[in-house]
Amino acid sequence: MAARTRFPILILAIGGLALAALACAFSAAPTRRGDIDTLLVNAAEGWQDSGFEVQPGDRLIIRYLSGEWSPWPGQAYDAVGSGGDPACRCNVMEAVSHAALIGRIGENDPFLVGSRYEHVVGESGPLLLRINDADLNDNSGALEVLVEVER
Repeated sequence: MAARTRFPILILAIGGLALAALACAFSAAPTRRGDIDTLLVNAAEGWQDSGFEVQPGDRLIIRYLSGEWSPWPGQAYDAVGSGGDPACRCNVMEAVSHAALIGRIGENDPFLVGSRYEHVVGESGPLLLRINDADLNDNSGALEVLVEVER
């Protein structure tokens, strides 16, 4: 019985410290080297949220795994795209192969992903992916990509 009466008194005596320690223990996620997942990027959709939030200093790795997509009927391409006119008004991102895999963090400028992208990012926000094609109505297919964020 004495142990029961001392325990609440001890908690009250150091309650602020005990609560702070508990709050830290429960609010912090388990320490991990990073997050990794595979996902499909559909050619017929615009910017698609990958489910990853990146922060400045994170190492972002995106790798093309498989699949083909088409910016028009009759031909299919991988993440490198068609190699067509990079100045075409049909591109979302100028100076990049038509139908290439591109990415963007939040509302920042897009970047070429292609078959592999690895970079320490300077922006924060959701990672978005898409095909480099402004006209989506005749697109088909999807690419499977691996996304890894190392913190």
